[in-house]
Amino acid sequence: MRARRLAAVAVPLSLALSACALEAPAASADASGHADVARAADQASGGDSAQVGGALRIDLGLRDIDPQAGATAPVAFALPASARSAAVTATLETGDAYLAVEAWQHVGGPILIAPSWLATATAPLLCTEGCMFRQAARPRQQTALAPNTAEPFAVAGGHVVRIHAFAATPAGGWAPAGGTIRLRVDAALGPVPAKGVLAINLCLTGALGIRAAIAARHSRIAAAVADLRAIMAPAGLDVSIAFHDVTASPFVVHDRGDGEVSALFAAGAALPLAVNVFLVEKLTWQGGGKVKPIMGLSGGIPGPVREVGGPQAGVVVSLELKPGEDDRLGVAIAHEVGHYLGLFHTEEPPEGGAAPLLDPIADTPTGATDNLMYWSPAAHSRKLTADQATVLRASAWVAAPP
Repeated sequence: MRARRLAAVAVPLSLALSACALEAPAASADASGHADVARAADQASGGDSAQVGGALRIDLGLRDIDPQAGATAPVAFALPASARSAAVTATLETGDAYLAVEAWQHVGGPILIAPSWLATATAPLLCTEGCMFRQAARPRQQTALAPNTAEPFAVAGGHVVRIHAFAATPAGGWAPAGGTIRLRVDAALGPVPAKGVLAINLCLTGALGIRAAIAARHSRIAAAVADLRAIMAPAGLDVSIAFHDVTASPFVVHDRGDGEVSALFAAGAALPLAVNVFLVEKLTWQGGGKVKPIMGLSGGIPGPVREVGGPQAGVVVSLELKPGEDDRLGVAIAHEVGHYLGLFHTEEPPEGGAAPLLDPIADTPTGATDNLMYWSPAAHSRKLTADQATVLRASAWVAAPP
C-alpha cells in the first residue's frame, strides 16, 4: 500500500509522447477562472441529456476554440446526486489539434484541473501537477475522467470546464490552436457494481488471414480471448466478445498526428456499441527520428465513453510476435482495454535519471512485472489490484449482469 502520488517527472517515451522539448502554450488571460466559473454557472442550461441504462449523457453542443488562447469559453453542466463519475469528451469538428481539459471547477467544491498546469514540465501532453485526476492529451478527441482512482469522490452538482487545443510547431514545440469542438459529458450512475459485463467488439482487419467467420475457432484468437476473460474475471468483469470484420489497413503507424490510428478507429463506426478492439498485423511507433514496433495502443486513458467510430474510439493491438517470444496477445488486449477504461501504467520507465512516474492509484505495487498495467507487460503480467479492479468496474462501459 502506498500513498497517492502526483510527482513531477520527465515525460516518459512509453506514453508515446514526443521526445522533443515541450513548449507550454500560454494559459488564457483569466488564469484564475473564478469570474468565468461564476458567470458560466449562473448561465448553465445543463445541455441536452439522455439516460441509457446506468449512464447519463449530456450533449453540450458545438463550442468554438479561440485560436489565440487555444481555449473555449467556460462551459457549465450539472450532474445528479446519483452520479459516481464524469467523463468529459471533446471531439474536433473543424481544425486539426490535440485536445485536453484546460480547467475544470467543481462549483462549490474543489478545482479538479487548475489552468496553471499548462506551465508545468509535462504540459501540454500530460497533466500530473494541478490535476486532481491525471489526464493525457490526444489528437482530435480527448476524454478526461473524474474520478479515475478508487478513492470516493462526490461529482454531483455543478461543474465548469474549459477545453484547450494545441498543435505542433515547425520547431518541434507546441502552440495554441483554434477550431470547433463538440463537447459532451458521460456520467456513470449509482454505486460501483460488485460485478459487471464488459462488451467488446473484436475487430478483424484481415491481418494474418483471420476473419470473423473463423476467429472463434482460430487457436491463437481463442487462447487470447480465454486469457482476457481469465484476467478480467477476478476483477468482477464478465467479458462478452463479438467478432466483426472491418475494412481497414492491417499495418498501422502511430505517430504525432495519429492519422492512421484515427482512420482505423473510424472503420468501427457501424458496429454495435461496445469497446472496439482492432487486431492488426503490425503497429509501429514513429517519432523523434525513431521507428519501432509496439504491442498496442489505447485511444485514451480513458478512451471516449460509449462511442464507436470516433478519432480515438478504440484500442489497437498488434498480432506481430517476435521469434521465441511467449504469446501475450490476451495480456496485450487486456492491458489496452485497461487503459481505455481509465488505468494508467503502474509506473513508467525512468528517463534521464529522473524518478519514474507512478500511477495515481494507492494500492498498485512498484516494480511488479506481474501486474497487468506494468509499462512493459509480459505473458505473466496478469494481476490487478483491488483498486484497479474498482476503477474498471466503475466505468460507464460496464453494464449490470443479466
